[in-house]
Amino acid sequence: MSFRDEMKYLFDHWKEIEKSLTSNILLLLDYDGTLTPIVERPELAVLSEDMKDLIERVSNRYDIGIISGRSLADIKNLVKVEGIYYAGNHGFEVSGPNLKLAKPEAEQAKLSILKLCDELKARLGHISGAIVENKGLTASVHYRLVSAEKFKELSKIFEGIVGPYLESGAIKITQGKKVFEIRPNVDWDKGKAVLWIMDAIRLPENVLPIYVGDDRTDEDAFLALKDRDGVTILVSERVRKSNAKYFLKDVGDVREFLERLLDLYRT
Repeated sequence: MSFRDEMKYLFDHWKEIEKSLTSNILLLLDYDGTLTPIVERPELAVLSEDMKDLIERVSNRYDIGIISGRSLADIKNLVKVEGIYYAGNHGFEVSGPNLKLAKPEAEQAKLSILKLCDELKARLGHISGAIVENKGLTASVHYRLVSAEKFKELSKIFEGIVGPYLESGAIKITQGKKVFEIRPNVDWDKGKAVLWIMDAIRLPENVLPIYVGDDRTDEDAFLALKDRDGVTILVSERVRKSNAKYFLKDVGDVREFLERLLDLYRT
């Protein structure tokens, strides 16, 4: 069964959603693939001026958080909206109004991440399109630009390098869209980060959490918010299973959704 059989296209069910939207909303948004289209290289995912303006306007009415796999410094620099919450490295580091978190267990893995990235850069340097990104507490190996012929070689080298680190329990590996994610072996993810933020900022009991994301790492947040009766929205044109209740097709749909939230407030 495809996700479009299991989930609902959000705008086809706007009236029923509208009834659940109260003045107390916590809006949580992924960045890559949600606020910006997926691009060939991470540094090319620049937030458009109209999307930034829209986020600023929405933040004047609702509590907003940006939850990203990018480093905290990177995501804050890309969005540059003051007075909102930011979670970087899949939630291992969080900052916002009167709020700060850096998981100490993740900090302890920094040296291993650094060594691993140095080795990966040295061993994968000859593979055109391979990008090793050290994000401090986590790392990514992007292979969107790697040819199909070279991917098998990249995968074999990657597995050989990370193997000892996996066996020692220092790290764990997950996968996203054309990327291997390297994380500290800590029981923490976007879902746990979202729940931590909700508890830390002491929101009203009737607050409605809304989470919008496009990646496998966002599934942890979708799942975590099931028990909080949250509105969970997958951004995807591709058929896939998801823990989300609704789906939007692309960044354009996300923009329209944010505009509709503002229209609710105006009325």
